[in-house]
Amino acid sequence: MYGERELEAFVAVVDSGSVSLAAERLIRTQPTVSRQIASLERRVGAALFRRLPGGMVTTYAGERLEPMARDLVRRGRRAREVMNGIVQEQRSFVAAAPEMTSVLVLAPFIARGGPISDVMIASPVETYDRLRAGADIAITTAPPSPRLRGTRVLTMPLLCQLPASHPLADREHVELRELLAGPFLTAGKGSAAWAQIQQAAEGEGWSLEMASLGADAPIIQARSAAGHGPCVVVEPPRFGLVSRQLRHHGETMRCALYASWERTHYAGDDIRRVVRQLTEYVASHVPALYPEGTYAVHG
Repeated sequence: MYGERELEAFVAVVDSGSVSLAAERLIRTQPTVSRQIASLERRVGAALFRRLPGGMVTTYAGERLEPMARDLVRRGRRAREVMNGIVQEQRSFVAAAPEMTSVLVLAPFIARGGPISDVMIASPVETYDRLRAGADIAITTAPPSPRLRGTRVLTMPLLCQLPASHPLADREHVELRELLAGPFLTAGKGSAAWAQIQQAAEGEGWSLEMASLGADAPIIQARSAAGHGPCVVVEPPRFGLVSRQLRHHGETMRCALYASWERTHYAGDDIRRVVRQLTEYVASHVPALYPEGTYAVHG
C-alpha cells in the first residue's frame, strides 16, 4: 500500500511543479517532501518525475499514478471527515452546484446551520459529474438520471427581466411569442431556461434566431440593462431591471431545482434528511428574494 502522506506529497508536487512549493502548500519541510517522493518511487518501482530546469514533470508512471493518487487522497480525507462527524455527532456533506445556486440557495442555508461543509462549483451540465469527484449531493436544475436518488427541491418560474423603459415592461407578464419577436438573452447549453424555451419554441415551429446565449445570470442581466434586449433567468433582478413571469399560452413557464445523490452512498439516509431540511428552507427563503407577484412555489 502507498502511504497517504506520500500520495499527498506526490499530488502537491504535480500541482505546483516543485518540491519547495509543494512543501509550502502542505506545511512540511522541503527535505520531508523529497523523502516522501523518494519513498513513493521506491514503492512504485519507477521514477515518477523528471527533474527539469523549469520544474518537475511527471514520467509515464507518474501520469498513470496521478488520477489514482488524487482519488485515494480524496477518499482518505473524506473518511476522516465522516468519522469525525460520527464521533462528534455532527454530520456534514459536500454539495456540487452551479455558482448562482451556491450563492442564492446553499450559502444562506449553510449560514442558518445547514450541514454542508463545502460546495464544488460546476456548470449545470457538469454538476452530476462532481458526485464522482468528491461531492455527496448535487443541486442543479438538470433532471437526475435514473441511476441516482433524487428529489425536486423547488419549482421556479422563468422570469423575463428587462429595463423599465422596454415596451414589454408595462405587461403583468410576458408571453413567449412576444419575447421571441425581438432580441433576447438567456443562459446557454445546460441551462434550464434555455431548455424550456427551446422545447416550447420547437413545438410551435417558432424561430430562435433572435436569441443570444450568454454565460451566467449576472452578465446576462447586465447586458439586458445595457439595452441588448430582455433576458430570461430564474435569479432575482439586478441592475434596475423589472421582472415579469414568462408565459406560454397563458401558463407560467417553469423549471425545477433537484437534489440528487448516489444510490449506494454510505450516508443515504442522512443525505435524505439534509435534502428535506434544504427543501423546507428554500420554500420560505427563496421567494422572499423576488419582487411580489413574480415568484410562486409549486412543489
